[in-house]
Amino acid sequence: MRITTLGTSHGDSTYCRFNSSTLYESGDGLYLVDCGSPCEALLWRKNKDITRIRAVFCTHMHDDHAGGLTEIIKILVKYADPKNHTDIYLTEPGAEESLKNWLHAMRVYPREEVVSFKLTEAGKVYSDENITVSAYPTEHVTPSRGRANSYSYVIEEGSKRIMHTGDLCADFHDYPKILFEEYFDLLVCESTHYDMVKAQPQFARSRVGRLIFNHVGNNWHGDGESKLFEICKGLPYPVALAHDGDEYDL
Repeated sequence: MRITTLGTSHGDSTYCRFNSSTLYESGDGLYLVDCGSPCEALLWRKNKDITRIRAVFCTHMHDDHAGGLTEIIKILVKYADPKNHTDIYLTEPGAEESLKNWLHAMRVYPREEVVSFKLTEAGKVYSDENITVSAYPTEHVTPSRGRANSYSYVIEEGSKRIMHTGDLCADFHDYPKILFEEYFDLLVCESTHYDMVKAQPQFARSRVGRLIFNHVGNNWHGDGESKLFEICKGLPYPVALAHDGDEYDL
């Protein structure tokens, strides 16, 4: 599997980072976790065929994680590949209707044979011959009506397992506890909404082979990178800080 951190910023774009979007490639399939703008442009610049995207998994419906969906859907519809279908996972009831209304306002009309909209629920949400994806609730967006509105995702390719946390709460209580119980080859974790020093015991307990920080806060930009690595130097596995366009193989 190849992982490309297309956009790695926090809630706003910065001088060196765009909004959150991460590309996972397995077999002949492309899969996105989050789709912040300008995801479409960043995919083209990486010479990725957007019409091969099989699924988009939004961690939550904040603009910096879902604001690029309309551009992706436009390309999927405009250059539809009859051999491909794309499932788009939205995390809140009502999001599909709102998204379609905005698409229609821009004269983009998604067709069911090209794009399907799904409501993310806890548990296994997607599977094909390349990967299986499961959703784990977080509380970054306040739960409502007895259901979660934000999620982490576990991506499995054969025996390889990745945890992609999405955004977490400031007190870190929704950091996925499964990381203490089961092994993951890779943890992709946001690095904006919590105290990095206070989170170190949780990271140290996590059974992971490698950690990549994305959704990068301003304090970890530029000269702040060295401070982040100093804080994390005691962790028992390699740590990387993602930049826009970085590529990792698993």
